[in-house]
Amino acid sequence: MNITKVFRAKNWIRFSRFISGIALIFLLAGTIIPTSAAGIGASREISTGTVSPGENFTVTVHIGADQDVEALTLDENLPDGWHVIRMGNNRDTFQEISTFKESTLEWIWAENLSAGEEKTIIYNVAVPSNSKPGNFTISGTISAYSIPTVPVEGFSEIVVTYPCEADFSAIPLLGSVPLTVQFTDLSAFNPDFREWDFDGNGNIDSNERNPVYTYVNPGIYNVTFRVTNSTYGNDTRTKTGYITVLEKPSGSEEGEGISGGGSGGGGGAGSPESSRNIELKEISNEQVFKGTHTCFTFKGGANEIVTVEFDPKKNFGKTTAIVEMLKNTSSIVKEPAPGMIYKNVNIWVGNSGFSNPENLENTRVSFRVSRAWVVEQGISENTVTLYRYGQDTWDQLSTALSGEDEAYFYFTAETPGFSSFAISSTEKNIQSVEISTAKKGENQTLNEDKPSDKVKNGIYASDLEKEETESSPGPGIAFAGAELLILYGILRRKK
Repeated sequence: MNITKVFRAKNWIRFSRFISGIALIFLLAGTIIPTSAAGIGASREISTGTVSPGENFTVTVHIGADQDVEALTLDENLPDGWHVIRMGNNRDTFQEISTFKESTLEWIWAENLSAGEEKTIIYNVAVPSNSKPGNFTISGTISAYSIPTVPVEGFSEIVVTYPCEADFSAIPLLGSVPLTVQFTDLSAFNPDFREWDFDGNGNIDSNERNPVYTYVNPGIYNVTFRVTNSTYGNDTRTKTGYITVLEKPSGSEEGEGISGGGSGGGGGAGSPESSRNIELKEISNEQVFKGTHTCFTFKGGANEIVTVEFDPKKNFGKTTAIVEMLKNTSSIVKEPAPGMIYKNVNIWVGNSGFSNPENLENTRVSFRVSRAWVVEQGISENTVTLYRYGQDTWDQLSTALSGEDEAYFYFTAETPGFSSFAISSTEKNIQSVEISTAKKGENQTLNEDKPSDKVKNGIYASDLEKEETESSPGPGIAFAGAELLILYGILRRKK
């Protein structure tokens, strides 16, 4: 009896150990079996680990199954504000577009995924341009009918950085020697280190943030600016032909600066005009290339020159045009232009000899004249012309009226080159009053249709009529004399 009980107890202990072992095996299996053992698995690839705000990158997700699955679903989650701009789906069926969220993507396959089969999803992600720098995560899950949801493995981290961008400005960009220029750093993300090369010779001239540099020799200079940031890297910016330094004009003040753009290729136009005679100076820059019509446009309020244009026969690159509105007759001419002068002006384009006929053709200057001036002078707009000074003489250019508005008449003139000009009228400000002798038996009226009898030269028509009446006897005096003779004859007969 006791032996039987002992035998049964031992068997029970063995059975308990067996059950415990089985339970331990299942427990360990649930812990160490990989995720893919659930029947499905997914891995993610990212085209780059670092992006800048406003850039795009590509995400690729590979999905596989070791058994047949139904209703396979991929759910990807993007950081807030990020969105997909293009997707490749290998003819997979997508959820209705209305179910998509800005930061959530879902793919649902209607067909089954067979064991050993693989699907690939490719989509592009746009990072917002206002995104802040930092580390961001893309997460996602894969699931199927009757199969637990598992996370997508592989790459998930994206680092957003701001590139260090070099930029700068300077003022003035054009002037005569010695020219002092103020440079300003406009770079993004606060560079830690700066290197300036003001004259393009490869040597570092300054490490300051906003330096001042003085050019003592005439020429056209390239400026190079290099910045470095310990977080965002480095960048270099070179502006070609950025600073133009002219020779000192005769009679000009020392160190005169001119606001405007730089020049290159065709060069910067210099002026021998005295600065004391310049009322306004405006600069325009254009790229000049053979076969391309060139037009310099001026927009200064007091500048009566509207455009300077021509067809270049050669390549000159970046070229400067200068218009100088003068207070009086140019200091570089011997005598004033003919006629009634509206404005004196100098026009300089490129370097010396630039306007040679071998270089340019179809050269025209468009200008304007105030309506008020035309009315005040009592002239016709058709008499306005442009004169050009060359070879010690003023030449009248072919000028045509091209348009008008409430304030100005607009003209275009053909010119063989650029130098000193004068906008003038060939009509003198003199008007005469014609008084014709009346034919016998006809009534005579001066300015019959005009309410005012005052004329341009200051003589009143009424005064002219009085003078005419006093200088010659009219019909009234003749009749009075005849009546006196008749009365005298009657009195003689009565006596």
